Amino acid sequence: MAEGAENAGIVVGMYEPMAADYEEIWAPLLRAYGLRMLDALPLGSAHHVLDLGCGVGSLLPDIRERAPRAFVTGVDLTEGMLRRAPDGCTVAAMDGTRLAFAERSFDAVISCFVVFHFPDPKAALAGVHRVLRPGGSLALAVWGQRWDFPAADVWGEALDEHGAGPDFASSGPPDGEEQVNAPAKLANVLDAAGFAEVRTEALPWEREWDLEGFMRWGEGMGPSRRRLSTLPAQTRRSVVSQVRARVGALPAGSLVQRYEVVLGFGAVPT
Repeated sequence: MAEGAENAGIVVGMYEPMAADYEEIWAPLLRAYGLRMLDALPLGSAHHVLDLGCGVGSLLPDIRERAPRAFVTGVDLTEGMLRRAPDGCTVAAMDGTRLAFAERSFDAVISCFVVFHFPDPKAALAGVHRVLRPGGSLALAVWGQRWDFPAADVWGEALDEHGAGPDFASSGPPDGEEQVNAPAKLANVLDAAGFAEVRTEALPWEREWDLEGFMRWGEGMGPSRRRLSTLPAQTRRSVVSQVRARVGALPAGSLVQRYEVVLGFGAVPT
């Protein structure tokens, strides 16, 4: 793993243990937004394309399909995620805040739900600007400010009641989420990083879970998974049983997950 961002260890600690669940549960849900970004990029004539924060590499085959002339590279901080990339894809472990590429290396860069992990998104995107050729394009996605998922609150309540430790990510160095979680904020950061032709848009995210899928999500990913790991095995089983019973008794609609996604686009001036 490359050294770099002050919260690199926290990010790896978040994603390394959940790589398998991320690949099965979460990556397919994010792919639709990745495809929307790819459709906005001029990839048909591209020769070199970078997927920054490619995770398990689920978008790499789509990039290769849309950029048939290009050499496509995926980079991510978490080696456990990269090991799940599709066969034949070129990937490398790299800190996105310190891209180890020469200037003007890429015709396009895509970054899907990554930039909010950078402590200083403006500096990181200035680094992206550096590795893009004049006329090159960037597309990225981040989470917005809207959050509505009633069933998710049950995890926190049950974990608190059983004395679970805090989510370690919440006590680490601040990430850049607050700097980019609205269209105007993201546009300002892209402008400050030197991009031209900047545009942003907010889109809804909605996912309705069944109870089994919700439990798998809670046990396998995110703050609930990390907090569960602070408890003894028997207590973990009690928490899971309690959450299942409580969520099963919630009103209709409680298992609908509603977020907001913010997309951003920019180009390097010629």
